[in-house]
Amino acid sequence: MRVGILEDDPLTRITVSEALQNRGFKVVISASNAADFISGFAKTPIDVGLLDLHLGDGPTGLDVAKHIRSKSKIVGIVFLTSFSDPRLLSGSSSDYPKGSRYLVKKSVVEMDTLVQEIDLAVADTSSVDQGLDVGLRMLSDTQIQTLRMIAEGYSNAEIARQRFVAEKTVEASIARIARQLNLVLPPGHNARMHMAQVYFRARGLDIGNDS
Repeated sequence: MRVGILEDDPLTRITVSEALQNRGFKVVISASNAADFISGFAKTPIDVGLLDLHLGDGPTGLDVAKHIRSKSKIVGIVFLTSFSDPRLLSGSSSDYPKGSRYLVKKSVVEMDTLVQEIDLAVADTSSVDQGLDVGLRMLSDTQIQTLRMIAEGYSNAEIARQRFVAEKTVEASIARIARQLNLVLPPGHNARMHMAQVYFRARGLDIGNDS
């Protein structure tokens, strides 16, 4: 099976490439950025694309996945990323192409897991495994967007302006998000700070212990 790998971390890219080749896969594209992957894809057929989501500045793995799907309906797509929920990068799960599988890097403790997802992606390109994190699954796309804006430092008034709603609507939405995340805070603790911590941890970022 021909695999194209898109991963901006060199160690991860080399490790995954070697592990797959040891399992009998043929890695025909190994790229650290979207442009190089797309260039390779134009010249070299693949059966599955193994894509990191966040690649720093510029196009994302999602952009590459959409390009792959625009050119082929039968190429499997597997996202291998530190994001616990794909909506943390894109505000809607519907943005992800059909045939996508989703794996969080920290959940892959053995290669069998990755191989299984690759096989499933190639076997069925009509369904979408959204890969939603257990802690975030109950949040709607709009609530995920609100959570991201809180983490980015937007005030309630700024969020209200962005979403074209009343500030009280935003306050109520934040309260619902806190309940759905089971955030039980002692008096005096900042709910917004704790919600931002949830967001950053779900992105795979180490932000230290709660204070």
